[in-house]
Amino acid sequence: MSNENMMSLCQRYTNYPVKVSLANGEEFESVIEYVDQENLHVLYPVDQSEYPMQITQLEGFQSMNENEAHRYGYGYPPYGYGGFRPYGWRRWVLPLTALAAIALL
Repeated sequence: MSNENMMSLCQRYTNYPVKVSLANGEEFESVIEYVDQENLHVLYPVDQSEYPMQITQLEGFQSMNENEAHRYGYGYPPYGYGGFRPYGWRRWVLPLTALAAIALL
């Protein structure tokens, strides 16, 4: 996928929880914070030991497919994190060239 196509896809999913697949085979769950011409900026939850957590493992998380996302419009995802909150959120900047795929959770 070209950088322009990947950038467009990332912009479409801004503020939504996604599964990111990297070109080297790694996968992780995060929330897209924003995207620029060269990089994807994401947030991911960490536990008290600063170990990354999976968003889908957070209590109260509800998966949302693309059709549901469009029904509510961007910026208002109908998902929650219930009573459990991760210890914190960390930012990570990924070059668009390192991305292989992105999918809504």
